[in-house]
Amino acid sequence: MTRTVFTGVQVFDGTGRDPFPAEVLVEGNRITAVKDRVMRVGARVIDGGGGTLLPGLVDAHAHLGFGSTVEHRSRRRDEPDEEKALLVAHAGRVLLDHGITSAYSGGNRLPRTETAARKAFAEGWMPGPRLKAASWEGSAGMVEPGVYDFPGIDGRASDPESVSRFVTDMAELGVDIVKLSLSGESAVVHGTSRIVQFTDEEVAAASRAADHHGVWLTAHAHAAESIKMAVRHGIRAIYHCTFADEETLDLLEAARDRLFVAPTPGIIHANLHETDSEPEPGMEVEATAEAVREVVPELVRRGVRVVPGGDYGFAWNPVGRNLRDLELFVDWFGFTPAEALRAATLHGGRIMGMGDELGLVREGFLADLVLVDGDPLEDIAILQDRRRLAAIMKDGVLHKAPA
Repeated sequence: MTRTVFTGVQVFDGTGRDPFPAEVLVEGNRITAVKDRVMRVGARVIDGGGGTLLPGLVDAHAHLGFGSTVEHRSRRRDEPDEEKALLVAHAGRVLLDHGITSAYSGGNRLPRTETAARKAFAEGWMPGPRLKAASWEGSAGMVEPGVYDFPGIDGRASDPESVSRFVTDMAELGVDIVKLSLSGESAVVHGTSRIVQFTDEEVAAASRAADHHGVWLTAHAHAAESIKMAVRHGIRAIYHCTFADEETLDLLEAARDRLFVAPTPGIIHANLHETDSEPEPGMEVEATAEAVREVVPELVRRGVRVVPGGDYGFAWNPVGRNLRDLELFVDWFGFTPAEALRAATLHGGRIMGMGDELGLVREGFLADLVLVDGDPLEDIAILQDRRRLAAIMKDGVLHKAPA
C-alpha cells in the first residue's frame, strides 16, 4: 500500500475554521492521520514548505463538452462526435490540472461520452476528476440536444409523458443527473430567461421518474416561477436562481437541507468582460449580474448551500478558469475566502453525494488533496495560478507532484 506524508503545511480542513499546522498521512486512497506528527516509515514525504493543504476542490456546474479550455479554444461547437469525445477527455485533464478533483456535471450533449469519461477517470487510466455524469439539457417540447429556442409553454399542450420518457431514457444510459431547462436563457435566445419552459405537471412527472430510476434532477432556472417549480418537486440542484422573489427565497430556505444552488457568476463575468463585443440588451447580462448579486447573499443569510461552478467551457469562459468563481464569491457575494473554500470543499463533497467521505481533510476521508504554495485565505486569487498548485492528489494518487 502506497503511503504519503504531507509535512510542513497549514491544513485548511474544509470546515471553514482557521488553518492549523499538522502532518497528514495518506495510505492507499484514504487519509489515515491528521496530527502533529505521523509515522513516516516507508512513506513518500512531501514537504509543503509552509504552504496550505486543502481538500480537493469541487466544481458544481461543470461542462466538459463545450469544447474550450485554457489550452484549446473552439468557437465552432459543431465538431463531429468523435472529436467532441476527445474534447471531453481533454477538459477533464485540464480540470484536474487546476486542482478540481471532483465535478458535478451541468449537462453534456453526448451523455454516453460523459458516462465513458466518468468510468475512465474513476479507473485512473485517463486523468480527470471524480465525475457525476449528466444528460443533455431537456428543453420545452424535449427538443434534440443543442437546439434551444425556448418558446415557453403558451400555445403547446402539456406533455408529461415525453418528459418522463426523457428522464427514463437518460437514466438507462447510466447518467447520475438529468437536467431540465425550466426557464429560457437570454444569453442564448434574447429575452427568454424569465420565460418558464415546463408545466408544473411535466416537472412532477420528471420528479417521479427520477425517483423511480434513482437519478438526481438539476434545474436551469432563472425565472422566479421556474425556481419555485424546482423546489416544489424536489429538484436537488438549481442553477442560476437569478430572479428569485421573496416567496421563492422563502421556499428555498424551507428546503435548504435538501438542495444546492449554483449561481454561476463565472459566465456572467465572462459575458460582461470577456466577449469580443458588448452584450446586447436582450441578453440581460447586466440585469442578471445585478440580480444575482442581491439574491446570493440573501440565500447565504438564510442558510441555503451555495456552491461554485460557473458554466465554464465556452471560448470566452474556458475550462481552467473555474476557480475564478471563488474570487467572485468573495468580490460579488461577500463571502470570506474561508467561506468560499468551504463551499468548494465541504459543500462540494455533499453535492457529489459523498459528504461522509469527500470534501474534508479528515481521517477516513478520500485522499483528494491540493497543496498550495501560499495562503489562499489571504489571497483567494492565487488558486487561479496553476503554478501555485504545488501538488494535486486524487484518490491517493499524485496527479501532480512537487518539483
